[in-house]
Order: sequence, then structure tokens, then C-alpha cells
Amino acid sequence: MGIVREVVVLRPFDNLLYASKLMAVESIPKSIVIDENGSPIGIITQKDIVKFVHSMGEERSLEEVMLSEVMRKDVICVNPSIDPFDAAQIMIDKKQPLLAVCNEEEKAVGMIIKSDLSNFYASQVKGLQKVRELMSSPVVTIEPSDKLGVAVERLVSSNLSRLVVQTNGRVVGVVTTTDLLYVAPALKFKDSKIEVRDVMSPNVIVVDSNEDMANAARLMASRKIKGIPIVEKDGKLAGIVTTTDVVRALMDQSVKKYLFEIKMYTSTF
Repeated sequence: MGIVREVVVLRPFDNLLYASKLMAVESIPKSIVIDENGSPIGIITQKDIVKFVHSMGEERSLEEVMLSEVMRKDVICVNPSIDPFDAAQIMIDKKQPLLAVCNEEEKAVGMIIKSDLSNFYASQVKGLQKVRELMSSPVVTIEPSDKLGVAVERLVSSNLSRLVVQTNGRVVGVVTTTDLLYVAPALKFKDSKIEVRDVMSPNVIVVDSNEDMANAARLMASRKIKGIPIVEKDGKLAGIVTTTDVVRALMDQSVKKYLFEIKMYTSTF
């Protein structure tokens, strides 16, 4: 299974309104910003946009802000034939949201995000790790009655892309950066009356802490989501597992040994 996906073309002179709408409608969590020669010059993520819009004040409009002002410039180019383990290592060590895949002319021919490595894990590994071994806990949560500004502040201060919405200890939704991009212009207003319940995704997939990590990764892949709340048998929230956790799982020596042994076994037949 390949780990390289097509590039969604964004330019440094594209404005923030266009980028936010494109990323929300197409469910694009992050992308490369490309110059006129096709070379990657930056990275833009949904989280970057949410953070910037929330901090820029009410005077400016999203149409006035170019991606060149918001994007990260520390983009890393890798070879199209990069090994999944090497890609995972670079992403974690360099704290990169994505890797640009470049040809010999240093032009972008694709990109790799954590979801791609998570899909690789789901397709290759089975029964090796449990969700409880890799989930993050405690979980940053929010109430459905909290205002939109509270959700954004909590996401930004925690450097997260999603918050679990709970009430009386029960999971009732998730609010993600994708949800927030649908109302991106409203993020400028600190006193917005919009409540979390108005923007959250209410149909939440949850898994038990004893679930196979590969099954959780497979669920994220099939539903095109980046995180799943983990609940105990009594329904109480125990943690959350994300594509970042799956990438860390992929880096574990036990996984490398497992896949190496499978490769050696199958190559003898």
C-alpha cells in the first residue's frame, strides 16, 4: 500500500478565505504551498488557520490575508520511494505535520501526512498493540454549552486539532479544526454567541481501551477521521487515540520486527 498522496495545489498568494473553504469542504487537514515552479515553499494546516484567524482581530477580513503570511516555511522534501518507517521518524523527530514528496528537480509530486502512515499501519499490522498502550490521557474536553471562543482558546493553548465534547462524563460529540473552518470568519470575534453544540460533530465513533490498535487505525482510515475517543465499559471517557499515536506505534521496534518477519516468511513461498 502506497503512502504518497496527490498534492492539493495551494499558492502563497491564495487568500485565507479560499484556503479555509477548500480545506473544510474537501476535508484536507494540511497541504503544501507551491510556488510558480511547482516547488514546495511552505506548509499550511487547518490548525494554523484556526490559530491565525482567532488572533488576527476583527479589523481584517480573511480575504485580505495571503497564505504566505500564515504558512510554515520549514517544509521538508523526501524521495518518492521513502520507507514508511523513515517517514514516521522524520515526522516525529522534526515535528512535521507533513512531508513534501519531491522529484529530482525538487518539484512537488506528492505529499505524506500522518493519515497515510496510519493507513499503512492498519493494512499491515494486526493484533500487536492495544489502544490503551498508545492512547493519550487525560483528554482535553469541553461542554456543548461552552461558547465557540472557549473551544478555540482551548485548542490553541493545547496545540490540538480536536476536543472531545462531553456532558456528565459522557461523550456527546467532537469539535475539530474542520468543524471550525466552516465558521472561520466567526473565529475573529471573541464574544461570539455561537455554542460548541452548534458546530460539533455529534455522531462520534468510540472504541474500547482493549481494542486492537490496527482496528482503531482502520476505523480512522475508513471514516476519514484523525482521532477516536476511548471509553471504558461504563461509558466513561478514558483517553483518545489519534493518527499521531498510530505514527508513534509504527516506530516501535516490535512493529518493525513483526513486519520484517512477515516479509521474510512470505518471500520464501
